[in-house]
Amino acid sequence: MAETQAGSVLVVVAHPDDELFVSGTLCLCADKGFEITLVCLTDGEGAVAASGPAGRRRGELERSALNLGVKKVVFLGFPDVGAPSVTNDPVWDEQRLARQLGAIILDEKPALILTHGPRGGYGHPAHRWAHQGAMAAAEATAYPGSLFSFCGRVPQAFFSWHFEGESAVLIDARPFLARRAASLDFHQSQIDFFVQPHRPRSLRKLMSAMFGYLFVWTEAGRKRSPIGTARRFFERFPVEGLMVQRAPRERSHFFAEHFADDPRVTIAR
Repeated sequence: MAETQAGSVLVVVAHPDDELFVSGTLCLCADKGFEITLVCLTDGEGAVAASGPAGRRRGELERSALNLGVKKVVFLGFPDVGAPSVTNDPVWDEQRLARQLGAIILDEKPALILTHGPRGGYGHPAHRWAHQGAMAAAEATAYPGSLFSFCGRVPQAFFSWHFEGESAVLIDARPFLARRAASLDFHQSQIDFFVQPHRPRSLRKLMSAMFGYLFVWTEAGRKRSPIGTARRFFERFPVEGLMVQRAPRERSHFFAEHFADDPRVTIAR
């Protein structure tokens, strides 16, 4: 059976820039003094936007992770998988993935593992495989700590209905807005995917966008104005939702144990 270290957190993501989904939680844990290791399964070469020179996205992730308080980044070099609509993608060796992640779990002994959800947040196949690999590794090592997935639903949040399950923990990431926006700015090869303004496709959406521009200094206005900057992107997502995938049997899960009195953390009862 694996053991856990009270001061260690392990994050498993499929691509460079996937850490942005949980960037507020990473800032929270780093500021609390937890040592964070981030494992990225691919180099992101199958991205929708052009990746540029080989290794560019690795460098972007390393700079973003450092900004969020991550101490170590590990790349496993699995072939990337395209968007959900793409066919003929390479198939990962799931047993090898589970073995590699299991070895990292045994070495790092994290008190918390964060990864994608069972449906990949919004359905991306590489995200689903990352989840399956992390769960298989936790099972194989009899991991005794807490394993949470991100992209859980946040009540009354923009676009949250699209995510895959109810959150057991909500992280108020507003105190980390500047750091989250800076991390997105490091991903220049992908930034257009996140911040490009989307043209309103109906009269209702056009009126909503006009309201946003007129009242951009208010929270209601910012939620309706088209995304055009990294900061505005994260203003749309001020709270991060986390779902329990695996929890200790004989004690409270990670957030209940370490953040029960933190006003930035809401734990479902």
